[in-house]
Amino acid sequence: MTKKIHLSGDEDDFLLALRDRLSRAGAIFVESPDNAEYVVVFGQQSIGDMEIVTPDQDPGGSDLVVVIHDLLSPRGGSTHWGDSELHSWAKQVREDAMDAESSPTSLPRHWVHVRDVCDALCTLIMSDRSKSLSGKLNISGRRPWDPESIIQEMRMLWRRYSDSLNYSHTAESLSSVPSPVSQMTKSHVERPDLSLLHSSLMDCDSEGWHPLVPMRVSLMEIFAHATD
Repeated sequence: MTKKIHLSGDEDDFLLALRDRLSRAGAIFVESPDNAEYVVVFGQQSIGDMEIVTPDQDPGGSDLVVVIHDLLSPRGGSTHWGDSELHSWAKQVREDAMDAESSPTSLPRHWVHVRDVCDALCTLIMSDRSKSLSGKLNISGRRPWDPESIIQEMRMLWRRYSDSLNYSHTAESLSSVPSPVSQMTKSHVERPDLSLLHSSLMDCDSEGWHPLVPMRVSLMEIFAHATD
């Protein structure tokens, strides 16, 4: 199925990832919103069929407003969407510069990978029912992730990578099976209401909101894309 899409906003990693996902789904991009079947706008004070904003931005008045919480983009080119601290932690772990003073004190976050977000948005945008969707739709991960657990996982992943690079694996490091990133949190954090997202995806003949990219894979991708 093809659909003429007008996509408007600053070309960060998030927008480019959505453009790529829509293109693979059959979208044809047009320069003018007047020639589009569906208009997607990024950022506040804009109006389209779908308006995509951060939690601290004011919607411009679109019928469907998508609020993105705790977006994780491995390339690090979308940090204004919320993942700057992840890239900062990864840099400190790589440089062995994480100490007691620099340890994070932030609350757990409901991280969600940009691929899962783009898959969900693509389903909504390309659906025959896209024009009937309305309301404030939140997107976030389903589970909260504790900062200490994420940093512990980062250290383990970076150590394993460094051992492989330097041929310094030991019998213990090769035989040990790391546990998944801890899903237990020390602090209670309220998750954004995902009910409209889930029901909207179901209305578009999807199975609902089930993000697939594991946190461990996300962290590995952050290291893979890291540059000094």
